[in-house]
Amino acid sequence: MGATMADNGPPKEHLPVNHCRTLSCSFEVGDSSDSSIYDSFCMIRMTVENHYISTEELTTYQKDKIAELREKASEHLAKYPDYDTDFSLLRWLMGWDYDIEVILPKLRESIDVLTSLGLHEISVQDIYELNAKIRSMSNVCNYFPGGLMCQDDEGNVVYMQPLARSHPKSLIRSGCVSDLLRISVVEAELAFKLVRKAESATGRKLGAKIIIDLDEFSMDVIYPPALGAYLNLLTLLQTLFPDFGRRIYLINCPVMIRTVYGMVQPVLSRQTREKVVFLGSDWKEVLIKDLGSHNIYSHWGGTKVSDSPTGDIRMGGKVPEKLQYRADDNPDDNKKQFKKITISARSKTEVKVRGEKGRTLRWIWRVSNGDVNFGVQKDGELAYPTFRISTDFHPEIGRLECKTTGDYTFTFDNSYGKVWSKEVSYKIWLE
Repeated sequence: MGATMADNGPPKEHLPVNHCRTLSCSFEVGDSSDSSIYDSFCMIRMTVENHYISTEELTTYQKDKIAELREKASEHLAKYPDYDTDFSLLRWLMGWDYDIEVILPKLRESIDVLTSLGLHEISVQDIYELNAKIRSMSNVCNYFPGGLMCQDDEGNVVYMQPLARSHPKSLIRSGCVSDLLRISVVEAELAFKLVRKAESATGRKLGAKIIIDLDEFSMDVIYPPALGAYLNLLTLLQTLFPDFGRRIYLINCPVMIRTVYGMVQPVLSRQTREKVVFLGSDWKEVLIKDLGSHNIYSHWGGTKVSDSPTGDIRMGGKVPEKLQYRADDNPDDNKKQFKKITISARSKTEVKVRGEKGRTLRWIWRVSNGDVNFGVQKDGELAYPTFRISTDFHPEIGRLECKTTGDYTFTFDNSYGKVWSKEVSYKIWLE
């Protein structure tokens, strides 16, 4: 038998009493005698750093690291003062093993994305206002399954996603890929705001508990063209919100769950994978024990009062044809008016357009194959977030209010491409 162990995170002496060093182990088991050694080794209790501590439990090491990160990121944190809390910064430290030089560019990018979406200027009071806000963002939002079910008795947000009720074949034809990404980021950050408020009240680090309901699962859910967009979304959320997920429950798992999970697992971080829990037939009892019956809608075995068994959770379903995109119905989608650019692998192309304060820049574009990273900058600052976008079934359509007059830089980025060039047909105009 060979065994390897690696230490991660701060030295043990810098962790509070209820902490322990994070250990990762890999084993190669040979014959049966090795197996018994493996079994004996697994009897040793191996705990990981407790991520859900109180203010009083912060060690001197953690306080010093928080102060160092706050100082080095002060310019960006000033853009979003509400984000600047000890626990917000501790999430980054815990998520990236306290390596501040690795954290800084990622934290800055995250704040840039959130502020470019105006999230530093938006507030919500509770989960109901949050769910209503998300529904208002698109006429197909009801068909994106999900929503906040509650804040549990500790203050953690609980997100319910009846994923198997989605219909990717119609969804992907009904909205831009950027809509899915933008709405999901807004939903996550608004939930984060509720958590920060609860953390301030309780003095304890909290997070999100996510329940993924796979009831009524079919192969349509893993429709390949949509799967790529969903994997990009998972990558994006983990990048912007490290160490936010506290536990991820999967319920009503189909027989082929191993195959399905195998498709998703490669994009999940180690921390995320460690939080995934596959529940069996007793899932209702487990959820009630963790969350309390009063926090769970009746559809999932609880007693939470609502006009509907599923509350205001978006339950998905097939998008009606009248909401699906038709180029003939959009006068802006006139290919004769489009310009074309070719973006080589490992390169990007910038298009500068003059904007005027109080007016709106609008765009529509398609990429010939695959996807590209697309974003808008003004004076070196992100004005519209950079997302990885494909347009196989729906063109990218967007708008940006000009807050100041000047040149706006539209970037089409294929830097991550290794071989193939990509052609983009686009139209950008000021109205």
